[in-house]
Amino acid sequence: MEKLNKRQIIILVVAAIFVLYAIYELFIAAPSARKAKTAAKPVEISSFVNNLNNDLMKDVIAGVDAYIVRRAEADWKRSPFWDRTSYREWKAKEANAAGSGSAAKIIYSGYVDSGKKKMAIINGVEYRVGEQLEMEGYVLKSITPSIVLIVNKNTGSEITIPIQE
Repeated sequence: MEKLNKRQIIILVVAAIFVLYAIYELFIAAPSARKAKTAAKPVEISSFVNNLNNDLMKDVIAGVDAYIVRRAEADWKRSPFWDRTSYREWKAKEANAAGSGSAAKIIYSGYVDSGKKKMAIINGVEYRVGEQLEMEGYVLKSITPSIVLIVNKNTGSEITIPIQE
């Protein structure tokens, strides 16, 4: 067998130290640590449980939180995640079910300005200037933060609708 070089000797010494440390931990230090762990006092455990219970009771749901939870769990009448066509279909079903008359109800409820594009939320649907509304014959002519101007193509009349917050 060849003689070991310095590097190999260092590796063997380090490995021997690890083996000796593992034997020490397994057979000498571990039994005394196990004895210390099993000697838990029942008084300490009951005081820990009582303290934990008191801390949890401090965070009882307040009135506002309970209201938020009830609203989140309730069924939604209409989903805010519908796209434009789905909303129009739902709105048409609602109008047919309610037996609404021929008078068009227009509600301007929101304004969005993203620099070059202005959008108005009318009856829950976003519109840009020049788009035809979901009601036949109505076209959005202009948008401002406070009012929208809608033109009835059939009669030529202009309707100004203020924002409703």
